[in-house]
Amino acid sequence: MRDGTTAPAGRSLRVTRRAALLGAATACLSGCTGFRLPDSGADRPTDVLQLTLWAGPEEEAAFRALADGFRAETGVEVRLQIVPFSQTLTTVDTGLRTGAPPDLFRVTYNDIGLYRSQGVLRALDPSVAAELEPAVAEQFWAAVTDEDGTFGVPHHTDTSMVLVNTAAAEAAGVTDVPERLDDAWTWEEFLDVSRRVADSAGAGRTALAVNWQQAGAYRWLNWVDQADGRLLSEGLDDAAPDPSAVVAALDVTRTFFREGLTPSSALPKSSQYTDQLFGAQTVAMAFVGSFTLPGLEVPFDWVATPLPRQRRASADLGGNALAVVDGPRAEAAAAFAAYCVGAQQQADFCTATGVLPTRTDVDAAGLDFPAYPEVMQQYVEQVTVVQPDLVRQVTVPQFNAVNSTLVDQLELAFLAGERPADQVADDLLRAVAAEVAR
Repeated sequence: MRDGTTAPAGRSLRVTRRAALLGAATACLSGCTGFRLPDSGADRPTDVLQLTLWAGPEEEAAFRALADGFRAETGVEVRLQIVPFSQTLTTVDTGLRTGAPPDLFRVTYNDIGLYRSQGVLRALDPSVAAELEPAVAEQFWAAVTDEDGTFGVPHHTDTSMVLVNTAAAEAAGVTDVPERLDDAWTWEEFLDVSRRVADSAGAGRTALAVNWQQAGAYRWLNWVDQADGRLLSEGLDDAAPDPSAVVAALDVTRTFFREGLTPSSALPKSSQYTDQLFGAQTVAMAFVGSFTLPGLEVPFDWVATPLPRQRRASADLGGNALAVVDGPRAEAAAAFAAYCVGAQQQADFCTATGVLPTRTDVDAAGLDFPAYPEVMQQYVEQVTVVQPDLVRQVTVPQFNAVNSTLVDQLELAFLAGERPADQVADDLLRAVAAEVAR
């Protein structure tokens, strides 16, 4: 998304997605009932599949290459129904309600839980799942799997790192910016660096921008996870009973706003993008997703550093799955989905589009990424600490509503002045519990 998935067509698609997501999610949550599945394939031959997706030019070409390769191997045609990102779920939902859905569709990991819970997806055949699972990193397998089976395939991923303006860091006396995950700054070190950068910043510039706006609010949960805590209970049916990690995360992240280290344009309800703030030199450091790199053009030197860590390292889940609808062509659709995540096919897709692989047997070091290949290798390392437990929390069926709650509660938290963090955490967790219980 442009918030957790990828569409290299450019900024206009990211704007559409971010502006539309919360409204679309609400409509989907209220409207994704009463789905009916087709009982025949009369409207389309059994050897013709329809894939509904959004795609920029590079991704469209890459998906067409996948379709061509699959047809050459199997004789089955795959037709692409390309729609704007903001219309993808609406298009899928309309097809499901009218009994004429696509055979498979592209979906963000945060959204797939909703479709799993509605019973409209076909689980992978156990033999197919057993073949794929050992090759896919655990955290991405968790994104498409629950107790009832594996629903779709984890096609690719992305995550965040911190980009640092080299000259601004040097002006603040910060000459040792860690590049490797094992050397990542702790929270305290990162806060110290941010204050030093802020003190040396010129007029009109602040230290950093965080990417927790709107649909990206869930990225704030990295901090809860870094403190070895949870937002949701182990059973995923309530808020976490122990608020200590939420309190700790609030304590440090509220500091960014209370001390003026980050601009008010980066509050959760804003639609300002961190890569823009970084490129305009409004901020010296920015939390930025790997999906922005193909369009990132800045007139200064910069480096990437891993996300801060505390009790452990943790990063956000981005990217997309291919979900198979439980219809008359589900078997062929599942075969195409599995084909798309074959090792060579995934390597080719990542090379063409600049996304990150989900398979552990794809040699990421050998991938010729189209933009900033050396930095992309740092993102490859960062994505290894996307934690499976956190993935399960951000892929529950209610997650779009939970994310909307995070937007509201984090906005209040960052504007809460001197209100104790434990009280703010209690309010946040109560609001989350109410959404999970719905």
